[in-house]
Amino acid sequence: MDRTACVDLPDFPLQLLLRAHPDWRKTPVAVVADDRPQAEVQWASTSARAHGVLPGLRFAAALSLAPGLHAAPVPAQEVTAEVTAVAERLRAFTPEVEPSRDVPRVFWLDASGVTRLWPSLRSWGEAVLARLREDGFTASLAMGFHRFGSFAVARNGRGLRILGSLEEERRLA
Repeated sequence: MDRTACVDLPDFPLQLLLRAHPDWRKTPVAVVADDRPQAEVQWASTSARAHGVLPGLRFAAALSLAPGLHAAPVPAQEVTAEVTAVAERLRAFTPEVEPSRDVPRVFWLDASGVTRLWPSLRSWGEAVLARLREDGFTASLAMGFHRFGSFAVARNGRGLRILGSLEEERRLA
């Protein structure tokens, strides 16, 4: 049976912002819609959320909750360019890589036949995640049998999850 893998890069614009500003990693950080006090917070780091900074809040209000908050916009064209770049890097592991059109943090990989080149599905999946870590990303990868099932499992986990059967995929999805 064919295998479908789903790579999920949660909070992708926030990850891009933190890659651009690694010195912000230990502080509250938010991605805002644009560079003005009334801009809407779109993504917030764990540290920012601990201070009450949530998506939908205005930047000025967020600053009052987390005085050391760092924030900046991440333009849509930057997200699009990085989605293209990530897809190209993932093609080193399988020629069939499809970025999601609807969720610009999700990538579908055809894992059928990878065991001809890799000792196991696990070693292949670990190599994919290691490459993404090298590029500064936090990601999850779920390998299943259908797009929806593998997406649901990848989105709700971290690291690598290999689903052994259709029944397991349905149960976890």
